[in-house]
Amino acid sequence: MQSRWKFLRLWKLIERENAVRYMLLSLMSFVATVSVVRSFLALTGYPQIGNATLHIAHVLWGGLILYIAAILPLIYLNPKLHLLGAVLSGVGVGLFIDEVGKLITRQYDYFFPAAAPIIYIFFLLLVIMVVMIRRPDAMDGRAELVQALEVVREQLYRPLEPDEKTRIEQDMRFVLDQDADKLHQEMARRLLELVKSDPRVMPVKSPGWAMRIVEQSRHWWTEARLTWFLGVGMAILCLVTLKNPLQFGLERFLPGSSLLVFFHAHSGREIAPAEAPFLFDTRLVLEVLISLFLLLAVLSLALGKKRLATSLGNISLLLSLLVLDMLLFYFEQFSTALTVAFQFLLLFGVMYYRRNFLPSSKN
Repeated sequence: MQSRWKFLRLWKLIERENAVRYMLLSLMSFVATVSVVRSFLALTGYPQIGNATLHIAHVLWGGLILYIAAILPLIYLNPKLHLLGAVLSGVGVGLFIDEVGKLITRQYDYFFPAAAPIIYIFFLLLVIMVVMIRRPDAMDGRAELVQALEVVREQLYRPLEPDEKTRIEQDMRFVLDQDADKLHQEMARRLLELVKSDPRVMPVKSPGWAMRIVEQSRHWWTEARLTWFLGVGMAILCLVTLKNPLQFGLERFLPGSSLLVFFHAHSGREIAPAEAPFLFDTRLVLEVLISLFLLLAVLSLALGKKRLATSLGNISLLLSLLVLDMLLFYFEQFSTALTVAFQFLLLFGVMYYRRNFLPSSKN
């Protein structure tokens, strides 16, 4: 498979088979590590390993795990190590970046306000990388052969799955039909013969519990149910996003209001607006704008204007995830993580709705 990224093509690099799977494992391991470490430290009062002289910070464990993840594929060829390396890379970088506040401040401040947005930006970069790694339209014979050689190597460990054989046959026929290089054609012919000549058959396996859940959820999520979920979800997110502007308005015009007790409810650390007034004002403007988009999306969905509703929802969710949430992570720190998870869930719902229930023509 040939990468769309120009600098990768100049280096003649080819994306590894199952690259998306490995990157997803790394991403999930990263998120789980940061969440577990932050939660554990908060619940236990931020203990330290060491004594009056030494402090064994977990950034050291992160560096060690990252090094192990890097050297394993340099030493061994076993394909299972790719899965292990993906998990270890996520754990290692999670332990490392969790202490970014200490690494960028003279005061060695673990609670530096900008640490949370930096971690979130790194998470977004990983998400964008996963999205960009996909099978492109343009491919050449060399790329197809490299991909096929990686899959065929699995024959030394096990019979190939039926879909793996089918994919190799399709790719090798592509090389034979489209690639004029004699060496490439000969390699494709030999690989095709090798795959077809393997008499072994992979035993039929029942789908795992995760795949069964996915298949059942596809049948359960009808258009009506998903419409209700998106409508209610965007309405709730609209109210949550309006919390800070409403709190600001009440404090300014009704300072004695009993509702302020509710709006001041917050879990975890919180950065005062006075520490960064420009960022706070920018945050309020974005929250009002995104809340307006979400409200219009809910009204459009209720009126049956599904394409307009999903477009407005898509815009508001992307603005929240790519811009607003960085400011929220600064002021509200890691308590924003639950809101971000809900936003991603709604975004996936909008994408699924547009792909499966909206026709190509206008509604």
